[in-house]
Amino acid sequence: MKRYLIQIQTNFTREQGEKMMVFVDDRELYEAKPMETISIVLEEGFHMIRFRYKIRDKLMPLLVSSGYTIAANYNSLSGLIEVNIRKTPDSENGIDDNELKFMDMTEPSVVSKEGRKGLDIAIEDDDPVYVFSGTSGLKEGVLRIYEKRLEFATTKDLKIETVRYSNVIAVKPKMGSIDLQCEGNVHKVYSIPKENYNEVMAFLNNRIAKEQ
Repeated sequence: MKRYLIQIQTNFTREQGEKMMVFVDDRELYEAKPMETISIVLEEGFHMIRFRYKIRDKLMPLLVSSGYTIAANYNSLSGLIEVNIRKTPDSENGIDDNELKFMDMTEPSVVSKEGRKGLDIAIEDDDPVYVFSGTSGLKEGVLRIYEKRLEFATTKDLKIETVRYSNVIAVKPKMGSIDLQCEGNVHKVYSIPKENYNEVMAFLNNRIAKEQ
């Protein structure tokens, strides 16, 4: 099967820390700075490329049968991502390993075996698995439990406390609550509805074990 060089050039406002995310087939994520060029290789056939900048998404289907240069521009006036595609001249025969040795290819930031779900988890854009009204000490709020983290948002001041499972040593039951023992002997205790208690404990133990 033939392979082709695809180069993606990004153009957007030079705001500090901002990057454009480029998702390829919901399997690989590349993060580009302003005016940066991403160089990747795709096999011939149909592919889906998704661009994201701030809250905007642009989905672009691409039938690859030659090399392409793709310009992804964020239009600050319209607030939209605009994409222009240009075919690379005389590239129908594809690219081989010898040619690739002399090229600076871009490594993905994330590679997901779970498709889009895995990418969303990696960039923390996933939906919570569980949502409960609960307490943490004397504070009331909403507890959201995700695949890789837990968030507690207080009702009074809307502050969000985040606990990442990678920082949790163990989770233990504590008088109808869950006790997350974190590094440095720090304990985070949250109440859980009785009917969901065993299920949530099993979920957390499983996720924390995977992170260790």
